Amino acid sequence: MNKSLNNKKHLSALDLLSKTQIDFFKSLNIEFHDFTVLLECLTHTSYINEHPNESIFSNERLEFFGDSVLMLVISDYLFNRFQDFNEGDLTAWRSQLVNGKTLSEIAKNIGLGKCILLGKGEDNDAGRNNISILEGTLEALIAAIYLNTDYETTKYFILFILKDEIKKLENEEIIIDSKGDLQKYFQSFNLMPEYILKSTSGPEHSPTYKIEIIMPDGITIFANGKNIQDAEKNAALKALEILR
Repeated sequence: MNKSLNNKKHLSALDLLSKTQIDFFKSLNIEFHDFTVLLECLTHTSYINEHPNESIFSNERLEFFGDSVLMLVISDYLFNRFQDFNEGDLTAWRSQLVNGKTLSEIAKNIGLGKCILLGKGEDNDAGRNNISILEGTLEALIAAIYLNTDYETTKYFILFILKDEIKKLENEEIIIDSKGDLQKYFQSFNLMPEYILKSTSGPEHSPTYKIEIIMPDGITIFANGKNIQDAEKNAALKALEILR
């Protein structure tokens, strides 16, 4: 990769890459050949708006492509790794692996945030910590890796940066979509689960919410949470545990 970074054919793109950005790409230990794509994957639309005369594009198209590659790799992994699980389980687990919060944290951890080309306004407004910007740039980077290499190299990179989340999944520590699973159960009775707020207790700055679910057979389930959404999830999970 170091030799490729000295390729004079791509001098114009390299001229626009900072030392921080070049060092970042070196750290990935991937043999790149198209540095125009690398520059593009780091370029947020706010930078383009402030530099209309520069002959580079924003990373929006690469973000679109990288999102598809990411979904394919994770779907491929889950489909082959968990052959005894149904479509609903695989979908829930995939959403846990590729959600915005997870991807943005990974982007920060690998040092991608400091490499993004942002407009001054976005940069001053904490754009480098913006979940959407970090997620989109990571997806654009995935596309750039795919376009510079191949599927297997890109797959290795994705599974490597997601290794901690994958380990949680393989240790069965992943958060199941309890409300979605309970809804499927209710639908078998042509019903929809109703989450009833029964009470709010505790201090005003840290209340506890109590939610009730009445099961199709009449059994009543209660659960608490620090907010209504968590209370509903806890109630659904408790109901599923009883059913299982």
